[in-house]
Amino acid sequence: MLTAFQHVGMGVHDTDRTYDFYRKLMGFRIKLSDQTSYLDEMTPIIGALVELRALMAANARGGAVIELIEHVSTRPVEPAEPVQWGDIGYLELGLKAFKLEQLYLDLKSKGVEFITPVRSMELTTGGRERYAYLRDPDGLLLQLVEVEGGVRPAVGGVRHVAIGVRDMEGARTFYRDVLGFRDTLHEFKGRIPELEEVTGGGEMEMVVLGQQTEGESPFAGVLERAIVKLVHTPGYKGKNIYEGRRWGDIGLMEMAFDVRDLADTVSGLISRGAELYHPPTRVDMGSGTIGSFAYIKDPEGNVVEMVEVEKALHAPPRVVKVALGGIMKVASALRLI
Repeated sequence: MLTAFQHVGMGVHDTDRTYDFYRKLMGFRIKLSDQTSYLDEMTPIIGALVELRALMAANARGGAVIELIEHVSTRPVEPAEPVQWGDIGYLELGLKAFKLEQLYLDLKSKGVEFITPVRSMELTTGGRERYAYLRDPDGLLLQLVEVEGGVRPAVGGVRHVAIGVRDMEGARTFYRDVLGFRDTLHEFKGRIPELEEVTGGGEMEMVVLGQQTEGESPFAGVLERAIVKLVHTPGYKGKNIYEGRRWGDIGLMEMAFDVRDLADTVSGLISRGAELYHPPTRVDMGSGTIGSFAYIKDPEGNVVEMVEVEKALHAPPRVVKVALGGIMKVASALRLI
């Protein structure tokens, strides 16, 4: 069963430089693993045996984890052309933001260059959403989305991904019926002039869906449910972002879910129409983090990972959950988050 949004994977040029950005400015200060090795288990996904550095880090304010992947033995490959809004694949990484107006000013004072100022959007399901856009050191589009809570301005963990699709109804059906994204949070058709810096100002169709998880995650209280933003641009036939490139090349390449009973979960996904891309496989990620993973593909060819954790930082998930919960409580008591 799918229990939570676990992590996103992104290919980077220089792990140390990119992690410095996410650690110091985006709050991902809890390093869960950091390993440089030839991972035989990833050869079918990458297409060759290559040396990779993989670093995973969490944010104490909750939300999904980031996984930075750097091709070490070979040169990481950029997209053939700059990624445009409406291209097919993972377009955007969304992070939680507390007290966004002040956070925006704080980050600007530290040298962060924003694409947009703080803006708001009326949701079709009621209320408004405040956000701001920027890019990370590798050019990945980031959206900070304000959420309630927090005692001071800060960035939280991963909240959502945006995915460019050719067939909106097909993608919506897949994410609803196969992966459990049954809550419609927002729908829009048309142009958004105030987002021209991001979207190019063209017509688009956008659907934002929230996942209904199937059970409690071993990391409940830290990890949360996933949100996907499906984007279709009728006037622009988007190119496939990862066409001709490998898993781990530059850009956002996967979203991953925390699951219980991986083999049974994968069987259930296949029975609901998912395409199996890689069968369940056990892997040692270093730093005492061990688990099993499997991959499926969505109708547009995007890879989606399922992960069942055995140990993290040499401890069972329930112990890690208690430790992270303790960190969050102490930080809250000291008014750090």
